[in-house]
Amino acid sequence: MTTLNINDLISENTNIIEIYLTNENTNNNFKIDLVNSNKILNKIRQKFKLTKEYNIVVFNRDNLSYIYDLSNDNQYVNLRKLEKIKIFPFISNYNFYGLAFNEMKMQSHSFNCTNIIDSRDEFKIEEFKINNRISLIIKNNYIYIHYRHSKDVDIEKIQQIIEGIIRKIS
Repeated sequence: MTTLNINDLISENTNIIEIYLTNENTNNNFKIDLVNSNKILNKIRQKFKLTKEYNIVVFNRDNLSYIYDLSNDNQYVNLRKLEKIKIFPFISNYNFYGLAFNEMKMQSHSFNCTNIIDSRDEFKIEEFKINNRISLIIKNNYIYIHYRHSKDVDIEKIQQIIEGIIRKIS
C-alpha cells in the first residue's frame, strides 16, 4: 500500500493543495476518473459535520477565474498557477490525484467584462470543515480534500489529519 505524502506536492510557491478521490484506472494519462459514489457521499455526510453549502458560477479565462457565489452575491477573481501534480496509487481502495497550486486573489477589475471566456461552470458545493486549513469538499458529487498550505505549518500533523480523513471515508 502506497502512502499519500503531502511533501511530494509542496513547492516553494504552493499555497493550495487539492487531493481528489479517484477510481483505480486513474493511471491512464488521458482520463482522471473521479469517484462519484452515493455510498461514499452518504458516509461523508454521516461522519462529518456540514459547515457550508453554496452554489457558485465560475467563468474562466486563461489562468483567471471569476467566481460568483449565487447564495450571497459574493464575487472575486483568482489567479491559479499549477505547481505540481501527483497520483498516489491505491490507498484504501482508491487512487488519489493531488494538485498543488499557487493561488492569488486578484482585484475584480482584472477580469474585464468580455464575451471571450474559456469556460463557464456551475457548481453545488458542500464543505465539511475539518480545521482552519483543511476541508473535505463535495463539488457536484465529486470528492476532494482542500488544504491551505503555509510554510510555517506542522506538515506531519497535516499529514496525520489527511490520513485520518482517508481512513474515515474508505
